[in-house]
Amino acid sequence: MLRLKLSAPFEQVYVYISLENPLTGQKRTIDAKVDTGAAVTVIPKSVVQGLGLPVLGNCCFTMVDGTPLTTEAQMCRLSFSDEDTIEVPVYVCDSESGVALLGMDVLRLCNFAQWHEWSDEEHSVYFEMELLSEETRLMI
Repeated sequence: MLRLKLSAPFEQVYVYISLENPLTGQKRTIDAKVDTGAAVTVIPKSVVQGLGLPVLGNCCFTMVDGTPLTTEAQMCRLSFSDEDTIEVPVYVCDSESGVALLGMDVLRLCNFAQWHEWSDEEHSVYFEMELLSEETRLMI
């Protein structure tokens, strides 16, 4: 389970995720933006270089502005914590921002919670995310 205390203005949520080559065990931990508007998880090419992730093939997408995009899908073991690990394809692209997007392909396999706590001194916002059990994921 991943639990974060968010800082103001609470507009975007970033989480640390580990990317692991399922064949070699080589890992890299990165910061990824939780993006409910992204259909798939997108990782910048500069981030996955050197991991040697198994290539699944090319995929074509249409960006929000209508621009076509061809990208490569690579298999990855993705984790939020030692307990929350799943093997999923990630989509690799050239990105000027270098920001990874955690898309709905992974997010639909998670439970989320967000809550507020108030005290006389402060207002805190917390975000919690955990991967659904394997049994539940198989039913989806």
